[in-house]
Amino acid sequence: MRQGLFAAAFAALLTASCGQSAQPARPTAAEVEYAARAEPSPPALAALYDRSCRTCHGSAASGAPLAGQVSAWAPRLAARGADGLLASFRKGRNAMPPGGLCPDCGDDDARRIIAFMSTEPTR
Repeated sequence: MRQGLFAAAFAALLTASCGQSAQPARPTAAEVEYAARAEPSPPALAALYDRSCRTCHGSAASGAPLAGQVSAWAPRLAARGADGLLASFRKGRNAMPPGGLCPDCGDDDARRIIAFMSTEPTR
């Protein structure tokens, strides 16, 4: 009887854990270094990024996915797509307020910054 209960409990735990994605790996030293200095182009977009995004997406201390940290962005893109990430930017998500910290960013600006942050860096 006890073995049956144990087996049932174990099966329930396994089933409950299915479908939950693993947390992305902690950023590597190279990812942290890249995120701290990376900038999108053109200069006008870089200015928006520096003013509104770099504080969180350029520092591992924030807990936000870093610019260029593909291991953190890929699951988000797979789950929500580019439009979903734009919606998260507009509505806010977790610690990010609605509109990030960029109230004057248009959708095109936000899409380009998201694309910059979520792609493999050129080193």
